[in-house]
Amino acid sequence: MSMIDRYKKKGGFIQLLNLMETTGKEKQEKFLKMIADESPSWEVEIRKKMLTVDRILSWNTAFLAEIFPRIQPMQLAMVVGGLPAEKAAQFMNVLTYKEKKAVEDILSGKKPNPAETSAGITKLFSEIRRMVAEGSLKFEKCDPDMVIAEDIEDQLSRGFVVTAKDVEAQFAPPPQGTPANVADELTQLRRRMVQLTQENQKLTQDNHSMREKLENIKKAVA
Repeated sequence: MSMIDRYKKKGGFIQLLNLMETTGKEKQEKFLKMIADESPSWEVEIRKKMLTVDRILSWNTAFLAEIFPRIQPMQLAMVVGGLPAEKAAQFMNVLTYKEKKAVEDILSGKKPNPAETSAGITKLFSEIRRMVAEGSLKFEKCDPDMVIAEDIEDQLSRGFVVTAKDVEAQFAPPPQGTPANVADELTQLRRRMVQLTQENQKLTQDNHSMREKLENIKKAVA
């Protein structure tokens, strides 16, 4: 069985995404390379939807204020203590006074090792995924590019994925004051852009499949 075969069922993409997010960096890259060899479209989408500390810190602080109180101070400290100084300061600035004091007290007596930092980050990611699953955190509001289509496995099987940006490009209204004929042309161009994007993704997948078939033929003939 290939790396991604077991994840092609409904809900499998998120399962694979969770695996990638909770795997160490070195092993994570190894897995992603295996996925890319089997299906470039899967690898691209996994990378696009993966949580990272940098990505989380780019969210509006109102959303972070809902997330961080659900993480134990020790785990927050393990995350902060393993970040570069600039990122650690950015992380601390988001915490409440009480959270910040608790983290500072912990770090004053302990510097986390890489394994402890990794465990803290894994806990943070897992909690965010839990909040999304239960509906208390909505990616549509804090990070639309993280939204995962319900039929993403089927879309990937066909070699393309319709993204939030694709939909926005297609349905965004023309600028105010645009003449009617120009507005219609812009709408048609946006739709064509989405179509070409999807066709390009499909061709990429077909090209990869043809290379695989060619390699199999060469092995059979050899």
